[in-house]
This record gives sequence, structure tokens and C-alpha cells, in this order.
Amino acid sequence: MTSFVADVLATAGKLEKLNLHKNISEIQKEITRLECEVKHFMDENYTEFSAKLTRDVHLVKKTEQLLEEINILHDRINSQIKIELSGSTKELKSLSQSLKESTISLQLSQQLICLHECIKSVKQTRKLRQYIKTARTLQEMRSVLNNPHDLLQDLEIYVAIKDEYCNLYQSCLTEVVKLLHDRICWNSSVRDDKTVHSVTIKTEYDDVQELIQALHLIDNLESDLRTFSAVLIDNIISPIIHEHCSVHFLHQHLNLPITDDKTFLKKMQPHLLERLSHMLTTDCISHTIPTSNADLKNFKPVVEAINEFQDYLMEIGFLSEDQLFLSEYTNNIDKLFIDRICQDLLVKARNIMKKDLHDSVRYEPQEPPKLTNKVFENDHKLNIEKKLNDMTFQLPRCQISKSAQETLELARTILDEARDSSDACAVRLFYTCRNVFEMYAGLVPEHHRKFLETIPQQVALFHNNCMYLAHHLLTLIHEYRDKFSRNLQRLNLSLADQVVVLRNVGSQCFLEHMKFQRNIIFDIIKDSDFSCLDQRPQLDSNTERALRQCIRQLELLKTVWVDVLPINVYCKTLGCITNSMIDDLVTKVVTVEDIPVHVASELVTLFNMVVKRTPQIFPDPSKIQEHVRKWGKFLTLIKVLGASLKEIEIMWGNGKGPLAHEFTALQVKQLIRALFQNTERRSNVLATIR
Repeated sequence: MTSFVADVLATAGKLEKLNLHKNISEIQKEITRLECEVKHFMDENYTEFSAKLTRDVHLVKKTEQLLEEINILHDRINSQIKIELSGSTKELKSLSQSLKESTISLQLSQQLICLHECIKSVKQTRKLRQYIKTARTLQEMRSVLNNPHDLLQDLEIYVAIKDEYCNLYQSCLTEVVKLLHDRICWNSSVRDDKTVHSVTIKTEYDDVQELIQALHLIDNLESDLRTFSAVLIDNIISPIIHEHCSVHFLHQHLNLPITDDKTFLKKMQPHLLERLSHMLTTDCISHTIPTSNADLKNFKPVVEAINEFQDYLMEIGFLSEDQLFLSEYTNNIDKLFIDRICQDLLVKARNIMKKDLHDSVRYEPQEPPKLTNKVFENDHKLNIEKKLNDMTFQLPRCQISKSAQETLELARTILDEARDSSDACAVRLFYTCRNVFEMYAGLVPEHHRKFLETIPQQVALFHNNCMYLAHHLLTLIHEYRDKFSRNLQRLNLSLADQVVVLRNVGSQCFLEHMKFQRNIIFDIIKDSDFSCLDQRPQLDSNTERALRQCIRQLELLKTVWVDVLPINVYCKTLGCITNSMIDDLVTKVVTVEDIPVHVASELVTLFNMVVKRTPQIFPDPSKIQEHVRKWGKFLTLIKVLGASLKEIEIMWGNGKGPLAHEFTALQVKQLIRALFQNTERRSNVLATIR
């Protein structure tokens, strides 16, 4: 074959073309014989999968010789085409096409032989536990089998060879993964009722790097890394950050090279970085942020330790220069500091406000501020004095919840901190102080809603709390204004608007409960015989029981409110509820069309019981008429129920007597018609009432 190639190279001119034609024909014959041998060889090995591998070396050498000779001929033909292009273009193109077809046939044969060699190599290197070589050979096979521009996929034997590759790949992958999991294994045990997680790296084996690199070469490392990273961060890194534990140093055993510029830890970084950065900043470092100006001055060593840790992560190749999340977090320490303070203060305020309202203390009025008489200095002739009542700036004696007291103390603490802080921090702290009072107005009614709807004492305490806080907010900011910097003083900081908010919330909540208590009394009266006085010859015992129950309800409110509410608020509140009860009783009697004599007599008895017991719910019973507007009307009604027509006429006094003062002419006529039978005397009296 070598002498044949030499003859071809020595030929020129027309003899050259004749020899080329002859040589191409001979090469085609050789290729045909080679194809037959390869086909027979492949059929034996990949159709029947028998282990007949004796002639593969001979075929490889023969293929390489033919490829060499074809390349020489190809160059010679190109040269000859250029020399005699005008005279022999068609013939030489034919020769070139024949050579091209022969080249394709030979390449297919070469690929089949290459695949066979790869299969044999995979089996041999696996026996020798040379997994990197195995992985690279599998890579080579995949490249040959998956080339979209090859005609190899059109051969019948392609499917059989592809199946063989898949089997080899899967068995190799299974073996490598199993071995790697044996070298690096997770352990869980229970010690002192606690689950302890650990990772064991068996140092007696020296093939960990070999196994990891093999997984990388066959493109399966990412899957294992994802799983490994998840278990690592859940069972190792997270406990290290959140709890006291012993640390396992992974860098010592797993910082293995995978490629020239990638290590195992660097490959693991994309699966860990996001969760690790969140855990380190949010769950760890954020808890070390100072909560006072004094602590801030001593925070520098902590920042240095954090930066040292970040430098170590860069040194071992886990972080790159554009991933310095730790220094980015700590560089903004002033913002973190004030954010942490404000967050902790609001959390503290929330916890205070959730405390029981009934845990209360007695508030005693403070010494009122001394107000001096002021005279206009510019005009000595004009002397205008400003006089205020001594009680103007005093909150009356009452009970307040300890939580309200703690809320005000917290507000003062915040303003003290603002006084000693930079302007930027002071503004944030001031608005945090505002947020505390806004939170009180919104959180307390919602958190304690169930008790505020049903328990009178807690409603009264919440009302007092709101008034207590609103009272101090009137002057709180003025106590600190001169202590702030001039820049803050120019901002016209104020808490006055919160005064109205707190008063409205406290008053509205208390008013709703007053309506609740009033409706309880209304329901008691509604369910009694007061609704059907004209249908019975005498009152049922249920009527007296209902009236006594109404009085007991008022006495209960006295018990829970008299020492809690300011005395003026107490009197107004009980006076309002009592007045509603009295008005309801009067209305029900006045609107009855017929009141039997016995019923009228019994009503007088019952109403006198009310007159005897009701004034006792007020601190000064003799002043009941100051608090209960309908009290005089009620007393007058009692007199009418027990009076004669003559007495009623006298009480009316031609529209100027006490009866006319409390009742309209229409109401008096209705009472007379209900109490007395239709006689001439009644008609005459009715005629005088107008």
C-alpha cells in the first residue's frame, strides 16, 4: 500500500490523471472490503453482543492507513484541478466526488470502530476503578453518538450502540454515586432528647476527588450538589447559626479541585449562597446590631470579626469579589442601628399593649403648673391678666392600667434616646414615638375587643388610659423641644394631633359600652309587664322583679366604676344610663290608655322603691337631679298616679304649676283619661288643661 501511494505522488500530467483514477478505484475496493469487515465485526459484537474482540486492532490500523492515503490523494486532486482546470474539469470533479463518497464511508467505519474502542475502554477502566478515564470515555461516546451532522444515526446498528452506551452510563453513574455516598455520609442520633446531625468523611479512602470529578465529567454533579447543599444547610449550617453546637470543618476535607478553576466548595456555592446570606444577615448578624448609642460605639470589633469571616470565605474560594454581602450589610450600620432600635421599640410597645387592662394603679393628680399673671410689656397702660383655673392642666384622680403607664414611660425613653442621637436618627425615633401612640389607638381596642364589649371595668380603664395618654401628649413634646438640636426644632415636631385621636378612641369605646348597658336595662323593662299595664287588673310579680333587676344593674355599675372613673365622668355616665331608664318607665306609663286603680297604686309603691334606692348610686344622693334630667318628671309622675282629679288640677295650675313644668298638656290629658273613668268631673278638668 505504501508503494502505491509513492507511485501516485510521482505521477504528473495525463499519467497523473490515469493513476489517480486507478488509485481511487483501488482505494474504493479497499474501503468496500473494510466496510464488510467492520459490518461483520459490528454485527457480531452489537447485534448479538458476543465478546469477539480479536480483530479490532487490525481494523483500526487498516482504517488509519486508508485515511492517510485518502488525504494524500485529496491534496493531489486539488493540485491537479488547478493545473488542468480548463481541460479536465468534469473528469476531475467526478474523481473528487468518488473520493468524497469513499471518505464518508471510511469516516462511518472509523466512528464505529471508535465507539467499539470506547466501550471496551469503559469496561476496562471501571474494573481498575479509574472513574475519571471512564467518565471522559463516556463523554467521547456521547459526542460521537449525538453529532447532528453525522450520518451515523442512519445506520441500523446505531440504536443498538446507543442502548449499550446508555447502559454503561447508568451503571457507571450508579456505582460512582454509591461509592461517594459511602465516603461522605450523614448521621442522625438522639442525645438527651435532642436530635444530633453530623456528616462523616471517611479519610481512609483517597478516591473522593476521583469520584467527584467523574460526576462532574458526566454532568451529574449538580444534582448531587443540590441535594448535598440542602441537607448541609438544614442540618449543619442552620444549627451553627441558630444554636450552640460543635462545628464540622468541611473545607478541610471537601475543598477538592473539580476543574482547573473550580473547586467542590465553589461548585456548591450557587446552591448555598442565597439561603446562607439570608440566614447570616437576618437570623444572626441582625441580632447583634446595637440597640443604644453606647452599644454602637462598641460595635466595631463585631464588624471586624464579620469582615474576617468574609475574607476567609473569599480565601477558600466560596465567595467572589462581587458577592461580598456581609460587608455590604455592615457598611450601612447606622441605618441598621436605627432600624433595629425602632423595630425593637415597636415590638416592646406591642407587648406592653397586650398586657391585661385590669392590672391597674391609682393615678393621683400632679401638682398643677404655676401660672403667673402676665402684663403686656410694650404698653404699661394696658394691663390684661390671663387667669386660668388651678385644675386646667390637671387630670382628675382615677385608675389607669399599668400598661398605659408603661407606654408613656416608653415614649419618654424614645425621646431621651432621640435627644442624644444624630439628627437623622432623632427624626426616626420621634416618628417611632408617634407610631407608639398610633399603635395604642389601633391595637388595644382590637386586641382586647372581647373584654371591652362585655366587662364594664375594662372599658372604664381603657377610657381613662386614652385620656391619661392624651393629657400628657399635650405637653410631652414641649418638655423635650429645647433638648433637641436646632435642626430638629425647625421641623416643628408635634404630637398634638394624637391627642384628638386618643380621646376619640377612648370616648367612642366608652360610649358604645354605655349603649350596651342601657340596652340591657331596656330589655329587662321590655320583658316585664310594663308593656301591658292596661291588660291586667293588677301588676304581676314579674314587674317588681324586673324593676329590682334594673336597680341592681345600676348598683353593679357603681361597684365597678365608682373608684375607677374620675368622679365627674362617673356621675355623668351613671346619670345618663339612669336617665334613660327613668325616661323609658315614664314613657311606658304615659302612653297607656287605661290604668286600673290597683295597678296605679302598685306603680306608686314600685316607683317609690326606685326613688329610695337609685340616688344611692351617686356620691351625693341629694344631687341626683343634677345628673338625672328626668328625675323631676319621674317624681311628678308618682304624685299623679296617687292623686285625685282635684290634686291634678291644682298641680297643673293653669299651665304654670309643677305638673305643667314636667309634662305637656297632651300627656296630662292622656294620664287623666287612663287613671279616671269618664265622668263630668273628668271632662271639666280635661277642659281646663290646654
